Amino acid sequence: MFVKRVVPLMIKKARNYVTNASLRDYQAEAIHSCTDAVDSGIKRIGVSLPTGGGKTVVFANLIDCMKQRSKKKKFRTLVLVHRRELALQARNAIEKYCPADNVEIEMSAMKADVNDSDVIVASVQSLIRRLEKYDPTDIDMIIVDEAHHCVAKTYRSILQHFNADSNDTMIPVVGFSATFERTDGKSLSEVFQKIVYHKEILDMIDNKWLCESKFTTVDVKADFSKIEGTSVGKDFDLGKLSKVMNVPEINQVILATYLEKKKEHGIKSSLLFGIDIAHLKALHEVFESNGVKSMYVTSETKKYDRESIIEDFKSGKIEVLMNCGIFTEGTDIPNIDCVLLCRPTKSRPLLVQMIGRGMRLHHSKEYCHVIDFINSSDVGVISVPNLLGMEDSSTPLDEKTLDEIKEIKEAINEEMEKEKEKVEKASEELALQNMKMHDNYYKEFQEMVSKFDAMELTMTTYESLSQFCEQSNPASNESFAKMELIEKEHKILFDSKRPWVKFQKDAWALSICSGSHVRLYKEVSKPKNDAAERRYVLKMYREIPTFEPKEQAVRFTSNDVVASKNLQEVVNKVDAIIAELQEGGSTSHANSARVDVSKFSRWRRDRPSQKQAQRVTRLLKQRFDKESWNYINISSNDIDDYVKGMSKGSASDLIFSASLAPVFPVRNLLRALDCQANMKQTTFLRM
Repeated sequence: MFVKRVVPLMIKKARNYVTNASLRDYQAEAIHSCTDAVDSGIKRIGVSLPTGGGKTVVFANLIDCMKQRSKKKKFRTLVLVHRRELALQARNAIEKYCPADNVEIEMSAMKADVNDSDVIVASVQSLIRRLEKYDPTDIDMIIVDEAHHCVAKTYRSILQHFNADSNDTMIPVVGFSATFERTDGKSLSEVFQKIVYHKEILDMIDNKWLCESKFTTVDVKADFSKIEGTSVGKDFDLGKLSKVMNVPEINQVILATYLEKKKEHGIKSSLLFGIDIAHLKALHEVFESNGVKSMYVTSETKKYDRESIIEDFKSGKIEVLMNCGIFTEGTDIPNIDCVLLCRPTKSRPLLVQMIGRGMRLHHSKEYCHVIDFINSSDVGVISVPNLLGMEDSSTPLDEKTLDEIKEIKEAINEEMEKEKEKVEKASEELALQNMKMHDNYYKEFQEMVSKFDAMELTMTTYESLSQFCEQSNPASNESFAKMELIEKEHKILFDSKRPWVKFQKDAWALSICSGSHVRLYKEVSKPKNDAAERRYVLKMYREIPTFEPKEQAVRFTSNDVVASKNLQEVVNKVDAIIAELQEGGSTSHANSARVDVSKFSRWRRDRPSQKQAQRVTRLLKQRFDKESWNYINISSNDIDDYVKGMSKGSASDLIFSASLAPVFPVRNLLRALDCQANMKQTTFLRM
């Protein structure tokens, strides 16, 4: 596929020392972003380019550019890599774009002559053992390939040796990666001050710098819930994942899908990502026994055999090349026209790396077919639909291009908005009917539950008042007038369309979006010789980012929003904030403009995920075990029955409120369950 390249005048002018006219526009922009940052005093920088974007081309030209800008007689660059293939690629690219430079390799048996070199391409594993031969002043710039590995101790020790491990470093440190994210939660800010240039893989495809792709998803019906909570870092435990995926039924689905797509599109060179060696051996046997020429590469494959297998794959002697964790980085095989994703992951960076293997342009292909073998388990798996911005990963894709997926997304979003409006309207009407229907029960309900201090209930307990009262017929009482204020608060907060939760006495909360929530506090004061005064204070809380130390005591930052004696006025302010966010007009109150804060949202009526149900059960039973003498009408089995019948909204509300106050909301839900059980017993005795 040939792509016409147009270089804007402003980019040409901005290049300064970037003299290579064969560079793509974005490659020249990336180099210019690096030199601008260095000129401004920011010397520990990152460049994010997707697989196939030409990272080695960019840093090879950056080396030449920085050398020309330097006033030094001798300018020497150190290029850090972590694999042999990356070292050889880097050397070849630098020799091509910097023909006057002497490029040496520091790796295994190859030892660099420091004094005679202009560029040293070093394996991190080898260099860490040979640092004594390098004076810290020998190096004028450090390039780090696949820089998301840079927080490892070996990398940091090397940077420290060259006095380049802090922001006041005298030499530039430039990291290149397709994914400046890590699956273990470690922060790359320890090494880099700023990502000065970023290009998304989807933008590259859209702009025809990478191969157009067709995406297909296949639901293999695997049950990943069995391995939930057994992950290493943030991803699955590979041994347990393999036991779920490496079964004859799923392997046959993978084979059948491949054969069908091969027949339809003449696929010639497929790269398959498996889980472990056992998985690859099983798939290899299935493919070979059905006449498909395949071979696999693992960490146990010798270097010579690996190179031979790759050459056979490039020449077409092998149709399907299988691997587990080998070809996610540093592999240039542009003839790949199909990627088989048989290794489910929770890591977005890993998924991007795997897909990226097939995105390079090549004359032999018009499309790269990406086939994602997914499942519908709610355990955080990142699949192709998620990566392409579709919230529902169960939405099937069958050979859809980016433009077609965008149309599907828009159609789904439009349909969801219509459905949401219908559900909210119907739910609001039903809520009004229920409120009228049970108006006579309301006073009786207040008197009955007050005996058990049940006014401390949160909305995590029941979806509506009617659900609680439907099996009760409490006697009337004449003391309701004393509860007028409580009634008003109940009607304003718990009868609103927002899922408010009560997390402590005289305090309520509402989750607005990920990482942000509001809290409403009732403050009561009693001045001398005067009646008690009350006011309601609304505060916005934002969660401190995850890169902060985990042991830090403060979880949120907060600021006051409004204070008033009028509760309705305060609640209206919350509605105004939510409306503002939904319109996308401001992000002053939260990090995300996409919010869905309605008690009647469709998802709230769904069944809780297994993880949510387990969390709720654990919260209730731990508190029940500590205070079982307080609950005379329920047992541990009653808690199990309650969790089985609860909704996703109720589960989310309890988990949210318990995250703010671990005792109060859980204790009061147990009181409500105990109270409800007593009501059932009383009704039975009266029958």
